[in-house]
Amino acid sequence: MASYPPPPPPPGYDPRDQRRFQRDQFRAQMRTQRDAIRAQRDQIRFQMRGLRRSSVLGPILLIAIGVLFLLMESGRLDRQMFWEWYGHWWPMLLVAAGVLLLAEWTFDQYQLRDGQRPPYRRTLGGGVFLLLLILGIAGVIGSGNHGMPTGHSRLFPGWHVDPESFDELFGDKHESDETLDLSFAQGDSLTIANPRGDVTVNGTSDDNQMHLAIHKQIYAHSDTDADTKSKQFNPDNKYRNSAWTVTMPSLDGASADLVISVPPSTPVSITADHGDIHIASVKAAVSAIANHGDVDLSAITGAATAHINSGSSSLTAHSMGSGIDIQGRAQDVTLIDITGPVTLSGEFFGTHLEHINGAIHYHTSRTELQLARLDGEADISPHSDISIEQAVGPLILNTNNHNINMDRIAGDISITDRSGTIELTAAPPLGTINLEDRNGSIKLVLPEHAGFSVQADTNNGDIDTDFLLPTTGSESHRIISGTVGSGGPMVHVTTSNGDVSIDKGSVLPLPPLPPAPPKLTLAPATPPRTPHAPKSAP
Repeated sequence: MASYPPPPPPPGYDPRDQRRFQRDQFRAQMRTQRDAIRAQRDQIRFQMRGLRRSSVLGPILLIAIGVLFLLMESGRLDRQMFWEWYGHWWPMLLVAAGVLLLAEWTFDQYQLRDGQRPPYRRTLGGGVFLLLLILGIAGVIGSGNHGMPTGHSRLFPGWHVDPESFDELFGDKHESDETLDLSFAQGDSLTIANPRGDVTVNGTSDDNQMHLAIHKQIYAHSDTDADTKSKQFNPDNKYRNSAWTVTMPSLDGASADLVISVPPSTPVSITADHGDIHIASVKAAVSAIANHGDVDLSAITGAATAHINSGSSSLTAHSMGSGIDIQGRAQDVTLIDITGPVTLSGEFFGTHLEHINGAIHYHTSRTELQLARLDGEADISPHSDISIEQAVGPLILNTNNHNINMDRIAGDISITDRSGTIELTAAPPLGTINLEDRNGSIKLVLPEHAGFSVQADTNNGDIDTDFLLPTTGSESHRIISGTVGSGGPMVHVTTSNGDVSIDKGSVLPLPPLPPAPPKLTLAPATPPRTPHAPKSAP
């Protein structure tokens, strides 16, 4: 039978159709299996999403950033001060984020330890990681520019980073000098406005003229463009009602340094947007407004007013004859040899005062200081100690979170500190003294032969004195009260969580001020009498 041929296929049978059918059937099975796998995967993902919880780090960051920008836009927070602070302390952001995530993990483990809740995990999300990355980059940039003047960058040395100065990066520098001589009558005043560049005014002109020297710096892509800008970049000089006005135009990529010499009796007013101001040897009132730059005043006889509006700028004034009024924000303020009242109002990161023969009023958001006279020196900083030596009261100081050190202060004294130590050496003649510290120790040194009445107490601290005064109260509340010598001014000292020490000291009185030179007044000359005609003989 093996030799018989196979039976013929049934009618209509095609092997190719059979293979095609088997292939389609296999594909259908594979699609069904793939759909089942996908459905199982989607179910697992859905279950995992249900077990996923978002971290609160993202909302907290957004709220904090929104609050900071709101405070800066409303003027409650200085932008420059904030970025300087952030550039120094930005790594604390990462520390705080890590602490928050660790606290969330600890809380989750505590919630899941009973086993009654399904396990879940915390997620941050790509948006939070991106936000942390941006904040970290901003911190690195702020740290690199920390301590640089406003508008400057270590990434581009010598280039002012502001919207008006892109020509400085892409253009070539062209410099030129011009001079002008203008007639200046006795009693004329001078007002100067310069948007970009330094302004220097000296009261040294002795020929009844104003001498103006202009040093132009123009950034342009070609010499032709520089010449065109230079012709447009000239001062606008106007004279009206005995007043000169010098105004430099605002031109992109151009700045001008002005050096002006005027008669010494000329009142001067200067406004500089991006540049320093120097005024010297003027025997009249002066006014300086610097938005982004330093101010230097010297040998000014008239009253002086200064507005400085940059947290990285500095102000220096010495040899002032009629006091000075300072407002705004500044990195450093130095005042030396000032006669007349001194007023400082605003935010100042470091203040040095020396030899102020006049009343002092210092006001910031954290410190209020008043003095009648300063014979020695005073240093005031918002983040460190406050020290004053050789001053005359009444002295009033209200501050917080400072260590206070005062040496040889005469007259009435009132000091209030929220947290920090107070050390005071009072000089004769002794006045009323009131020292109050909410959280810190107080050390008071009084002249050994002085007479006064004292009331001192401390909570949670010790109290001792070199004077023969009894100590009463409980172990947690110690009190000293009594009269020393023949009595006199009242000395009141109180603190919490700190010690009180009232000691004797050999304190010399402050030296008296040298008498002012007598004013010489020349009486008008008496005109000679008209001779009378001789009388005729009778």
